Amino acid sequence: MRHLASVFLFVLLDNVFIQHGSAWQEVAADPVVADLLEQFTPAGVMNDGSKPTPAQQALDSFQMKAGTKIELVASEPRVTQPLHLSWDSKGRLWVVQYRQYQYPAGLKVERFDQHLRVVFDKTPSAPPNHTPGNDCISVLTDTDGDGNFDQQTDAITGLNIASSVAIGNRSIWVLNPPYLLRYPDSDRDGIPDGPPETHLSGFGLQDTHSVANNLMWGPDCWLYAVNGSTTVGNVSSRRTPATRFEGQCVWRYHPQKEVFEIYAEGGGNNFSLEIDAKGRVFSGTNGGNTRGWYFPQGSYSHKNWGKHGPLTNPYAFGYFPPMRFKGDGRRFPQAFTIYEGGLLDEAFAGAIVAPNAMQNLVWHSERLRDGSTYQTIDLPNLLESTDRWFRPVYCGVGPDGAIYIADWYDSRLSHISPTDDWHKSSGRIYRIAPENTQPRYDLGDLAKKSDADLISLLTHRNKWVRQRSVLELSWRESIQDSTLKVLQSAAMASSLEALWVLGNRELLTDALADELLVNADADVRRWVVRLLGDAHRNHGGLTTLAHRETDIQVRSQLASTARRIKATTGLQITRNLLAHSQDAKDPHMPLMLWWAVEEHAEHWDDMLAFLADESLWDEPLFASAIAPRLLRRYAATGGAADLERCSEILNICPTAELKPILLSGLNRAFQGRIIPPLPPSLQTALSEFRAASGVYGLALGVRQAEANSQKSALAKLSSSATPTDDRIELASAFGDTAYRPAATVLLTLATRRSDSPALQRVALTALAAYDDPKIGQTICKYMNSTISEDYGLRDAACRTLASRQPWAEALLEELSSWRLKTQHIPPDVVQRLRVYSAPEFKGRVDSVFGPPAQISSEEVRRRIGELKTLLADQTAGNLERGREVFIANCGNCHSLFGVGSRIGPPLDNYDRANLDFWLPAIVAPSLEIREGYQSYAALLVDGRVLTGRLHAQDLQVVSIATDDGQIHTIARSEIDELRALKSSLMPEKILSSLSDTQITDLFAYLRSRTNKKVTEQ
Repeated sequence: MRHLASVFLFVLLDNVFIQHGSAWQEVAADPVVADLLEQFTPAGVMNDGSKPTPAQQALDSFQMKAGTKIELVASEPRVTQPLHLSWDSKGRLWVVQYRQYQYPAGLKVERFDQHLRVVFDKTPSAPPNHTPGNDCISVLTDTDGDGNFDQQTDAITGLNIASSVAIGNRSIWVLNPPYLLRYPDSDRDGIPDGPPETHLSGFGLQDTHSVANNLMWGPDCWLYAVNGSTTVGNVSSRRTPATRFEGQCVWRYHPQKEVFEIYAEGGGNNFSLEIDAKGRVFSGTNGGNTRGWYFPQGSYSHKNWGKHGPLTNPYAFGYFPPMRFKGDGRRFPQAFTIYEGGLLDEAFAGAIVAPNAMQNLVWHSERLRDGSTYQTIDLPNLLESTDRWFRPVYCGVGPDGAIYIADWYDSRLSHISPTDDWHKSSGRIYRIAPENTQPRYDLGDLAKKSDADLISLLTHRNKWVRQRSVLELSWRESIQDSTLKVLQSAAMASSLEALWVLGNRELLTDALADELLVNADADVRRWVVRLLGDAHRNHGGLTTLAHRETDIQVRSQLASTARRIKATTGLQITRNLLAHSQDAKDPHMPLMLWWAVEEHAEHWDDMLAFLADESLWDEPLFASAIAPRLLRRYAATGGAADLERCSEILNICPTAELKPILLSGLNRAFQGRIIPPLPPSLQTALSEFRAASGVYGLALGVRQAEANSQKSALAKLSSSATPTDDRIELASAFGDTAYRPAATVLLTLATRRSDSPALQRVALTALAAYDDPKIGQTICKYMNSTISEDYGLRDAACRTLASRQPWAEALLEELSSWRLKTQHIPPDVVQRLRVYSAPEFKGRVDSVFGPPAQISSEEVRRRIGELKTLLADQTAGNLERGREVFIANCGNCHSLFGVGSRIGPPLDNYDRANLDFWLPAIVAPSLEIREGYQSYAALLVDGRVLTGRLHAQDLQVVSIATDDGQIHTIARSEIDELRALKSSLMPEKILSSLSDTQITDLFAYLRSRTNKKVTEQ
């Protein structure tokens, strides 16, 4: 347990700790943890000492889009720390008050897992046998129908990290990680009739700002929600075995069938969820440069692989990016809704409304089709506030058609502090509507309406009313034959809502499905495909539809459904979809098709029948999307049976042109690993492929430790007659897979000045793979002669020397003897040197570079105060000189206005005018490391140390991106330990070497909106 101290600082940065008015010993399971919590220095957007503005007065801080107004619905003391809003069929507003945040009651920190997530001393018990917390779910009611919520009832109290609530079918569903709870409410009075039932268990609690959240009903009668990025789930229901996942996803649960499943995986730190009027799924993000993510069913999207873990499918071989956008790229549009309420004007119809808690504003963005996915274009902001306490954390559209916003309301935004100084007695709920209107819900209790009345509401202008009417019709014990006929007729007339009711009640017969699959409305066709897939029905009409379908989103859903039904039909559907060659350039379709094929990879007889169709191999989409991944999929397991399958696929392949594509996939499967014995025919084909691929094929042989290739490649590398580009490729290959005779040749190339600095640099990097003491000594010998600072040679040499402790000691000797200067050593090399744990070595590193910076909170405050005084005049400073200071001191890691590198996060879309953003990050950079830029250390079994960011990982390999732009792929079997580093690459006290004038110039450039002259340079 005592080793915790060495990594605890960074752990605090990425996890949530709160002291609830008690000693730290009551929070921590270990005295070391308690001491560190006590001493931790806060960071980020902290409590600034200001006072809250009274709620009515705060309304004056909002600048609204023309034609709209904002109203206060509720505020403290009635509501505090509101996190989530929802509505029931009576139009009542339900509010989750997240008062227990940040720290769960009754739990203690015991340790941290390999991803620095909190491991508690126990799993909390489910209510009612739990340790009560402070969270509360309240119901606000408009008793007289005037549009004002004049009555409030606390429906459920004592919850402990409750993130959201959904009401329906005489039940109150509460997402209270690690549980999904059902409270019975048979009389629907809003007060539970008794204790809750646990329907799901296993949601992670490791980080309370990324727990499972935003529970809501889908129109298909599933409960949908999302999971945040830094919690791990292992979720079970009564009928679904444990489903394990790491990080962000969209999930759903069917209460009647008691089935849990991941709907789509990946995204940002998902803390919002939206299902639009056509049943499509979206979420916001905590990142920038997008408004969020669109999630097709069964899809995989990008994650921060190091922090958030790999995808659940190791054979995904790709993932989706967020939606493309044009507009304000600042972080972060976490809250997210699509306006389809019918009350605001046409400019809002189908548009995205995305509050930004960091920037104190609400974006309004047009949503446009981008092939099978979407892109956005910003419109003028819906609102902006001068009140820095305005922290919108939820956005949704109510039964009255107005936009509702939950405002956390606090000067503090950052969770990066154990200090419990949240303003727990504040919180507001706002409503946005057109000017000169009084929004009100006047439809009464939908659950008490007749079938006919509910059917009439299926065409209501407000999506909430339409979809809630769908749910109420779906939940009824029975419906009359006359109602069924009306619904069937409406579905035939393109009513998506009527189709949902039929599907939810399992009344979508094969005959009706056949008729609806030729419906003129693409969304009706898409949902018939979806409902058939959700029911796992192998309907023959799906194969025919895949051949003729003209709408790309329907084709996308067909690919999703092909995964959910038996292999024979699923692969037939995919075969017909592959004939739509125009989909090759779509942002999503190639991967959707691959995932449809991959799902059935283990059904080998069906796969053979699929591949036996010779016309398939002529399809461009098959060649581009499937063939490169097919052999890779089977070879990735490394098992003898799957390697035989690779051989069979090669034998089936009818075209010589596609065999190299298949074999390139085979090579990718063994990237970073030694290739196992192959079936004879496969080995022959691979050898022929290498021979036909010239030096690239020879390099592949080297990487796979093939003896003849190694000998031939070394001869070519040694010869000056070999083209330089070929020698570079071969030198790189010998660095990926060590071949001992190559060490001498590489060392010669690394220390001899040649006409190709690139070859010398690659040779220097490749030497890290060879464990020979003389390598370090020789490199040091030439550091001030042939290994110069030009062309990155000295940096490459330093990185290689730092990769093994004996060589690193030689590097330290050079520095101690002043033959090298510490200011010439790249920050990542210093970071790598600090990874070695031997006390004597650590002491030498500290003597050369100084001990790791331990900046006290007092020193941080003092230095920030000095800089604020220096930089108070925002008109001071010279942009041109500031640009030069930026390039010299910051541009080697960060980019701004297109200038600089991207080792660290680009700076354009941050709140650059705000000193409270800049100064803590610069004065104490390790206190908050931007998500995605965390460094990891890989300690390899051969003694090497490699540091960098995790580029990707799966069951077999880990890829690490180093700061010289290299990506190193390492077999997991070669990694002794992989751990996150607590320190930022950004040097401490980076401003200490600058004069006041240079600092002023630098901040003039950092805070500028740029100008024509600077940009052109």
